[in-house]
Amino acid sequence: DEYLALRRIISSERESEGASTKNPPSTKKNSRKKDPKMARALRQANIRGRKKNGKLKKGWSQGKIMTTAHRIKRRM
Repeated sequence: DEYLALRRIISSERESEGASTKNPPSTKKNSRKKDPKMARALRQANIRGRKKNGKLKKGWSQGKIMTTAHRIKRRM
């Protein structure tokens, strides 16, 4: 009985301190907006890293395409 009472007190103190688990912050509208420059950069990077049949060229990965696209976007 004493143990359960102590557990209730501790949990109520934690809640009053604001130590309860918080929801993660929602994504900002800016990060979800369409980015036309990034779309154009991705098109260019995909042209560089893919064959005519759509498969990746040797030495290319989806990560490398994204890195290249970011680099292209920075130079725009």
